[in-house]
Amino acid sequence: MPARAVWKGAISFGLVSIPVKTYGAISEHKTGMRMLCPKCKSPLQYKRICPKGHGEIPWENIIKGYEVQKGKYVPLTQKDLEKLELKAGRLIEIFQFVDISNLDPIYFDNSYFLVPDANGEKPYFLLRQALEEYDKIALGRFVFHEKEHLVALRPYEGAVLMETLHYADEIRTPNDFAELKTPVEVDKDELELAGQLIRILKKPFAYKEYKDRYQEGLSKLVEAKMKGEEELVEVRVPEIKPTKNLMETLKASIRSHDKR
Repeated sequence: MPARAVWKGAISFGLVSIPVKTYGAISEHKTGMRMLCPKCKSPLQYKRICPKGHGEIPWENIIKGYEVQKGKYVPLTQKDLEKLELKAGRLIEIFQFVDISNLDPIYFDNSYFLVPDANGEKPYFLLRQALEEYDKIALGRFVFHEKEHLVALRPYEGAVLMETLHYADEIRTPNDFAELKTPVEVDKDELELAGQLIRILKKPFAYKEYKDRYQEGLSKLVEAKMKGEEELVEVRVPEIKPTKNLMETLKASIRSHDKR
């Protein structure tokens, strides 16, 4: 389990209050690369310099500001922001239950595990089992990192997983792109061949079979560099060519899989 919860509060489920701790569910791959000085190879530092001549500002002295006009800010202290969070309450307020099919994946943002805090075990597992039993997800909202988030709570491998959601006005639509406004007519035979290729490639998706190939290649490159070996790492870059004859290319794709 991660060393520190990123948020503590309670799920509000009707009149039921479920104390919970929140942990990030994702541990992304890090390349370990830094930007270096080309002369001495020291990592570059970033400083918070005031543009009006007050020098470097230490982290503990920095305040935040809300831009009300171009270049005009209302300063806000950490105490101001904490008051807002207290007023909002440290609650994940459930207001609706829906089928998972009602939520398009484009709305999903970050994932967090909700874990029962002291005296929260029984109502926590009741909620988890109810979501599983009735095949529903809970929609709610809570204040986190100076923003009220919409969230979806769903059962996941014995736990309750919370997904933060984007708001509707944060999502771009296909209408934003001129290239999508005039669809090209698709030939019926081409569509049938595409369906045949899809059926050939269809199989259950096994997440554990897939690795970060770039990260693996980078590790090999670093190891080779440390040994003074410059040319041992093979970098495979597929050649990208526009498809000129779509029908023949689809047929060739199918033939290549038939031979396997």
